[in-house]
Amino acid sequence: MLILPMILTGELFRAWRSCYEHPYVYRVLVFEAMATFIGQVSDLSLIALFGAATTAMVTTARKAVTLLLSYMIFTKPMTKQHASGLLLIAMGILLKLVLESAPNPESVGRKRNFQGPEVNKEKEEEEEEATPLV
Repeated sequence: MLILPMILTGELFRAWRSCYEHPYVYRVLVFEAMATFIGQVSDLSLIALFGAATTAMVTTARKAVTLLLSYMIFTKPMTKQHASGLLLIAMGILLKLVLESAPNPESVGRKRNFQGPEVNKEKEEEEEEATPLV
């Protein structure tokens, strides 16, 4: 999309010449492309395996840990708002984990529908085939 305006303004050729003069730029670009690819594949795999809600929770937790580490490494002052925000994020993640691990009250007391090992195995195979790999 931006190739035509870059050619018309001459920016493409100036950028190409600058990259030629500074070859480390190619290494940086390749590294960033590989890191982006790995990040996107990891994110999509998390969604496929655990669902969007869990992926959002993991992403939020990662951002909170990154923020906390930046305050520890670069010795920035942490205000009350920063601390309360991190505390709210941690409480939300813990609440989600506790609610997921609690037994479902509707399923307590119900008997399992046992149809024999052959039928259960066939159902498991059908569910496995329907589940996407990535």
